[in-house]
Amino acid sequence: MGELLIKNGLVVTMDRDRHIYRNGSIRIEDTRIAEIGQAKDVQAKTPGCEVIDASGQIVIPGFVSCHNHLYSAVVRSIPYAGFADADFSFIAWMEQFWLPLLEDRVTQQQMYIGTLANCLEHIRSGITSTTDTAEGSYALPGALEYVDRGAGESGIRAVLSFETTGRISPENAQLGLDENIKFFLKAKERGSRVEGRLGVHTTFTCSTELLQQVRAEATRLGSGLMMHMADDRYHVFDTTRRFGKRPMRYLEDIGFLGPDLILFHCSYIDPIRDPAIFKEYDVKVAHNAESNAIFGFWPNMIPLLQADATVGLGTDGQTHSMFEIMRTAQMIHRIRYEDLELLPDDQVLAMATIEGAKCLLKESEIGSLDVGKRADMVLLNNRSTVPVFDANVVNYVVGTCERTDVDTVVIDGQIILRHGEFVDVDEERALAHCREQAVELWRRNDWPLP
Repeated sequence: MGELLIKNGLVVTMDRDRHIYRNGSIRIEDTRIAEIGQAKDVQAKTPGCEVIDASGQIVIPGFVSCHNHLYSAVVRSIPYAGFADADFSFIAWMEQFWLPLLEDRVTQQQMYIGTLANCLEHIRSGITSTTDTAEGSYALPGALEYVDRGAGESGIRAVLSFETTGRISPENAQLGLDENIKFFLKAKERGSRVEGRLGVHTTFTCSTELLQQVRAEATRLGSGLMMHMADDRYHVFDTTRRFGKRPMRYLEDIGFLGPDLILFHCSYIDPIRDPAIFKEYDVKVAHNAESNAIFGFWPNMIPLLQADATVGLGTDGQTHSMFEIMRTAQMIHRIRYEDLELLPDDQVLAMATIEGAKCLLKESEIGSLDVGKRADMVLLNNRSTVPVFDANVVNYVVGTCERTDVDTVVIDGQIILRHGEFVDVDEERALAHCREQAVELWRRNDWPLP
């Protein structure tokens, strides 16, 4: 890829010292940041070096989404409410609607195109790194090959897994675990932007033996693992009923916890006892503020943050604007505690960038603009009604920016989106294909068709 110079931008590094350069430049060599600083001090080294003039723009690290179901682009805005009677619980909704009509009916082709479409939306929103827990137990084996294809074609950096679950049969559970292991080894050998990790659904669909088996394989492979955790109160009721323990204590006792584990949601943990467990085992948290709010959950990250646990942000496949998610995370906690100083802008932006990188154990590679790190960054157009400079730029990014302000996205030193247009992907064709596959899913469920 050679050399790329981004010059004359307002550069927000999110590095350890939170450096901001009013008139800054970044020099990239191949996939990594070679220099960063004031524009007068950072110059191109190679004749013919490609130059992006970021005058009047804001340059930030690419966002990191710590939880997704990327195929879910095909199951948005479905023409069916889920129940004729809207008085239902989360677990009833899962068991009577989501699992049988969506997750169990998704095809490999829908997983491919949904992933591609979702990743393009992520990139348009400034998300340069994402994770995925692919659902679709009847799309096994081979489901991750299709998810991998979609993520790879988009150009995004991704960590993929399959949602191993014991709810169908022991044989299907083994298929899911085998899918994870096979893909992790394949991705590790080839060494691309798309990597693998082991995924498992949650405590109420997996036996103790299955959870311990997944943990043992993750430890053996050094892969890391990720799982849903207490997004609804049912998770707590279930483990307490079966084992006499809340979920975190149960996972601790079966040897499941560790610094390589990301737990999604964590909306209904024990706010008194659990934060210390998260901190002791260095368990990471993916906070999905907007998707949780949509489903009526009220996640509380303050006890975890006060315990110095690592908390990143995720889209959960329901939404794709990290700008909306940052603001939602900030607002729901301020409303809950009636404290307008909670989650200040710098902390929320860190959760969307460097803290997300820590969740993936990739803070030495991504999450901030530092020399030696991967060149993942976003150029935002500045449409502010007031001057934006080092004293207020973080507030502007968190409080005002929208996904439509994303102008250019660089991943691994490669320009993926330039002035709002994808360089190597036919976006309209991908979206048209996604719409076709969505209608095919609706047809299988006998839902209204356009």
